[in-house]
Amino acid sequence: MSLWTLKGKKILVIDDYPEMRSVLRSVLTPLGAEEISTADSGEEAIDAICKTPFDIILCDYNLGDGKDGQQVLEEIKLRKALRYSAIFIMVTAENTAFMVMGALEHQPDDYLSKPVTRTVLQARLQKLTEKKEALAELGVAIDKGNNLAAIKLCDHFIVSEAKYRGELVKLKCDLMLNEGLYEDAESLCKQVLAERDTPWASFALGKIRYHHQDYQQAEQLFEQVIQTNVAFVAAYDWLAKTQLQLQDKASAQKTLLDAVERSPKSVVRQRELAEISEGNQDFDTAERARRKAVRLGKNSIQARAQDYTGLAKVLLKNDNGREALRTIELVKSQFKEDTQAQLIAALTKSEIYQHSGQSGNAKQAAEEAMALYQKNPDCIDVGTSLELVEVCLGHGIADSANHVTEHLIANNHEDDGLSDRLVQIYNNAGIGDVSSEIIGTARKEMRRINNQGADLLNSGKAEESIAYFEQALMRAPLNPVLNINAAHAYLLLARSQGVTEDRLDKIHHHLQLCDCVEALQDRYRILDKAYQQLVRSNG
Repeated sequence: MSLWTLKGKKILVIDDYPEMRSVLRSVLTPLGAEEISTADSGEEAIDAICKTPFDIILCDYNLGDGKDGQQVLEEIKLRKALRYSAIFIMVTAENTAFMVMGALEHQPDDYLSKPVTRTVLQARLQKLTEKKEALAELGVAIDKGNNLAAIKLCDHFIVSEAKYRGELVKLKCDLMLNEGLYEDAESLCKQVLAERDTPWASFALGKIRYHHQDYQQAEQLFEQVIQTNVAFVAAYDWLAKTQLQLQDKASAQKTLLDAVERSPKSVVRQRELAEISEGNQDFDTAERARRKAVRLGKNSIQARAQDYTGLAKVLLKNDNGREALRTIELVKSQFKEDTQAQLIAALTKSEIYQHSGQSGNAKQAAEEAMALYQKNPDCIDVGTSLELVEVCLGHGIADSANHVTEHLIANNHEDDGLSDRLVQIYNNAGIGDVSSEIIGTARKEMRRINNQGADLLNSGKAEESIAYFEQALMRAPLNPVLNINAAHAYLLLARSQGVTEDRLDKIHHHLQLCDCVEALQDRYRILDKAYQQLVRSNG
């Protein structure tokens, strides 16, 4: 049997202290490591990982003033820069519960406390590299996004690599959920639970029940997971989501308070706690959560201008208008290139001025927001656009509000909830009859356009329908119904006239613009599966 070695492995050591980088290099070299790169900051590390397919990454948790190790791991996963076959080990001198929970939520392959000895590091690396190499084929399928192939490979390796059975069964379940194979996933979870009480299987069943809108059963399952494993923080998040669906906002807030008590370093969780607390009129809790979201978001890929504007608004609720204005100025300086962020800042500034009785300044800020919107309306999300409509109507700028409303409906003509919200905004402004006419006319026109294109598509006239949909998308580029029909048309064209890189790019582009629309999920999965098959069959 050949001796185990790190020879041929690309390794990255991330630590802000040069002495520690040298120590780890000296520990790795006798193990056969030859290709050892180093980074002294989170920013440098992310850049390196995005450029080089490292096999092993040793990352210190504390990296000075910039991103910490948790933020590095979070970002490379969100960017899909960390291959399944790569090993990521978090190294730290800290062992506080908050730090450990925060790091483990992003699931590093292992966690080591300093000082790191050669014996311990070798044992961990040998175990992890053997597993990654044994499951290499599975890793390739996952990295390519071929979940169906990965599910089959899980079945194969559950038999051939039985010592990884537990991990592989859980991975198979996760892949099934990602593919929307809820019945298969449910059957698998029940098989696991028949053998023994396994928290992840109960958690997965809860998510399946949530998807089927059986919120009562989902709530019971998530509560059961938490009772048996209080550190299963993701179960708190899903329990809170479920309680919101059950209109139990007070319980949802309490659930998230319990979650942040156990793992407070999540920007997203603090943000959600703030939003629920605001809905419950608990502005003190909301302010604390907003402040934490702002602080944790610093240097993070999860940083959002809405955390600052949300903090400014809750400060206003707590009669702290002066700090609210200072907070808005931070948005203007820290998100200079982000049009939506600047627009949100202008809207919030208008609200602050209005609250303090400075109506002239408030209207000027509203006009500034509208000017930013007109630069690129397609980069402004629905929530911000609705707020812009409301603010414009409040300042008597009805033409601007109507323009935004028409654009919203053109891009979301089948969204009844959006139409209802717009009607309510106009009703509150005392001109509900205006909204009915604008919304009704815009919806009717977009339905006519889509139906004509769909008729061509259903008649097998792929090229003609593409021309129709592309012209319609020039007017409403974010419309998910138009986009999914355009993707379908390009798919038919590729099948009938041949696959080209341009046609694949078009299918991918249009599918991306409707992948998060709940009403289109079944059709999206069918088309995405067909697209993936085209990609694989054509190399």
